Amino acid sequence: MKLDIHNGKAGNNNCLHQKQALCIASVASLLDNFNRNNIQILLEMGYEVTAAANFHSKEDINSQEKIDAFAKEMRAKGVHTVQIDFSRNIWKAGCQLKSALQVQKLLKQNFDLIHCHSPICAALVRAEAAKYRKTYGTRVFYTAHGFHFFSGAPKRNWLLYYPAEWLFSWVTDDLITITKEDYQRAKKHFHAKRIHALPGAGVNIEKFAPHNTCRGKVRASLCLKDSDIMLFSAGELNENKNHKAVIEALFEIKKADPLKYASLHYMIAGKGSLGNELEKLAQRLGVSAHLHLLGYRTDIPGLLAAADIFILPSKREGLNMSLMEAMASGLPCIAGRIRGNRDLLEGLENSCLVNPADHKEIAAAVISLSEKGTVMTSERKPYSRLKKFRLEAVSAKMKKIYAKGGF
Repeated sequence: MKLDIHNGKAGNNNCLHQKQALCIASVASLLDNFNRNNIQILLEMGYEVTAAANFHSKEDINSQEKIDAFAKEMRAKGVHTVQIDFSRNIWKAGCQLKSALQVQKLLKQNFDLIHCHSPICAALVRAEAAKYRKTYGTRVFYTAHGFHFFSGAPKRNWLLYYPAEWLFSWVTDDLITITKEDYQRAKKHFHAKRIHALPGAGVNIEKFAPHNTCRGKVRASLCLKDSDIMLFSAGELNENKNHKAVIEALFEIKKADPLKYASLHYMIAGKGSLGNELEKLAQRLGVSAHLHLLGYRTDIPGLLAAADIFILPSKREGLNMSLMEAMASGLPCIAGRIRGNRDLLEGLENSCLVNPADHKEIAAAVISLSEKGTVMTSERKPYSRLKKFRLEAVSAKMKKIYAKGGF
């Protein structure tokens, strides 16, 4: 599908022109999954909106069909869609140069407001937008969905990403963070005009509230017995998501408690480059019959209803949307003891924070939650802590952030 190219807009020297806003990210799924609401807010504020990203990237977690549907929906709303050939791989120099030139051409439209996402994209955009901030007063927003440097991060992440984020903070008007740790670090060390703490992209609690009526039907489609315990993860099959730690935990449970292991089934919704590697690991450990790679799925609410325990074993996260959706569905949750997960789960019953590098700790958490009877569905309800993470609450805050110092 060939995408529209942004064109024909008046420059900022015309005081009567319609305000122009650009939402730009490395891949289309970042706009689809996390910026739909921002785009709608800008439209309601009277902006003409352009959405730019790589709409044809093999690095995207969404299927091409979903990306195409998103682009079509945006154009139906009057949003311009622009292809930028971003790569999330920082070492692909040719792709980075090509996308930098495309960004340079796009920003000649003299946008009044630019909202960028993802580190590489945001660096290229902010570098080019610096002159427009000075000449035309363009406001530049950057949402950090989780800095690559954080407590416990590899040293190379600090050496590579921290200096870049510090440097580009000087040419950022509004830096939006979504975890307490990132906010505190940004407030202390970075130089954006304004630094905000926003509770993520907002979760639609009603959409994911417990749906016990469809539980049996979905479990039957997955060939699960009533006595089976479904462990569920949703996310890209990559190194950071760390699904191999749960597979290793299954092996640990198999050794320690064969009867418990017999009832466990680990299902992952998502696609990615490590699918074959995960299957080979499961085969090598003798647990392949209990690993189920479901591929890309559009029925996450139903899968959450069918599940008994949600697991997020990632090494690095910001404020993970799939974890919030699981909390909205009332599922017992196991997650890595890292920044955003701590914001969501710390101190809560019916959940466990674990060392994501320790498969034995994950195994113990699975056994603990299942033996406590927390997998029962009759009393499930959304976690009360989600109140401030509701879509409505986030939208209200985002409107204020966009409006402050507006035109």
